[in-house]
Amino acid sequence: MEVTPERVTVLRGDVPCPGVRVGRVAAYEFDIPEGIYVRPDAGRRQRAFLLLDESVQLNQPVVFKPERAGWWYIDLVEIRESGDMIRVTDHYVDFIVGPPGRPYRVLDLHELGEALTSGELTTRQVAHILAAAQAFADKYLQGEEHYGQQWPDFPPAALAPVREVDIPGC
Repeated sequence: MEVTPERVTVLRGDVPCPGVRVGRVAAYEFDIPEGIYVRPDAGRRQRAFLLLDESVQLNQPVVFKPERAGWWYIDLVEIRESGDMIRVTDHYVDFIVGPPGRPYRVLDLHELGEALTSGELTTRQVAHILAAAQAFADKYLQGEEHYGQQWPDFPPAALAPVREVDIPGC
């Protein structure tokens, strides 16, 4: 049974972006501004995905160089939903995930620490972000006792309902 995507607006900072939601997964799109490098074969439109219950945003950046085409960038984010409005706030910790068999990278933990010590984030928020980072790595990249060349579930199968769907308003 095919599910009809629900139209939503995703706020990236204060910028509204058109999107869709199916169950607890959403996708939205935005254009990369002129003057910023975009891979020649990619176009300026970037699609991002949200795992709404996991504080995770994923995309395959059109700004990555050709040798990293198809790699994923994952942001740990705060997600607030109110009806058809989804607000996304970046919370510093990021992953870069390439093809299976290559190590993934964790980025910007120092920025998370700076946000904590400056008072920008509370200890509760930082604890949530760290738990989300571990949960993401365990579920999608490492798995329990995973030692194989393939990721256990990456890219997440949960993205399937919104991977290729047309997003109205783009």
